[in-house]
Amino acid sequence: MKYCKHNIKLLPSVPEPKYVVFTDFDETYLAHQNREDYKNDLKELEEYLLNETYQKQIFFGWVTGSSLTSVFDKINKCGLTLLPHFIASSLGTELIYFNQNQYAKKDKIWENNLMKTGFSENLVNNLVSFLKLDNIHLTPQPQIADCPFLKNYYYHQQNDLIDNQAILKIKELVKKAGIQVNISQANPLSGDPNNCYDVDFIPSGTGKKHIVNFILQQTNVSYQNSIAFGESGNDIEMLQTVKHGYLVGNATSEARKLHFQIAENEYAKGILSVLKTLIK
Repeated sequence: MKYCKHNIKLLPSVPEPKYVVFTDFDETYLAHQNREDYKNDLKELEEYLLNETYQKQIFFGWVTGSSLTSVFDKINKCGLTLLPHFIASSLGTELIYFNQNQYAKKDKIWENNLMKTGFSENLVNNLVSFLKLDNIHLTPQPQIADCPFLKNYYYHQQNDLIDNQAILKIKELVKKAGIQVNISQANPLSGDPNNCYDVDFIPSGTGKKHIVNFILQQTNVSYQNSIAFGESGNDIEMLQTVKHGYLVGNATSEARKLHFQIAENEYAKGILSVLKTLIK
């Protein structure tokens, strides 16, 4: 798939980064509410990244549950003007770099690792059918054609007892199948229905946590200089894998119960204030 380069800037290359910054995209980096103050905060963050990543040796990327197609749709819709050094999309099952030399180039090492896992659509379909026999019904989310290693479903909440039992059963079954599942509260601000959990099936050894470890290894950046930002339950593992993991100020109530380091400000303003504090 080709992605248009017109009217969007690329960050300068950082051959030997000192810091790696990971941030969730939807409702962390990008606010879906069309407010002028949020737009201005994002412009200020983009300006900081454009001016400071080379000087301060920052390798910057988005780690998102959205597909790359969806990310670019939002870039165009919301008028973003800057791409990061990398995008780990589809819940970290795709890893793609953006610079003058390798625009939209996939990381072949990461892709080859995923192809060896045995993950398949048929395997996920069988798991979903088996769960249905236990009266656990999962509703398919719209699937994107360029996401072969991510299958998304919704679980509609009933009550705490039934929901906890269902989540436990899903996790047990997935573990036996040799793949992974990410379950977190769905966020209506990102377009999800109310009172649902996102249930995301992915290959073993992938996801946001594993992207962090892989990127740190590939860049040879110290754990002490790893920074991450998120706002929901599916960001918690990523935040707890880095040295400096922050929820932005608009984080969900679910996330706040699981992680206690929270930026004072929301969205891009929260990211920028933390970066200015940590990176001198």
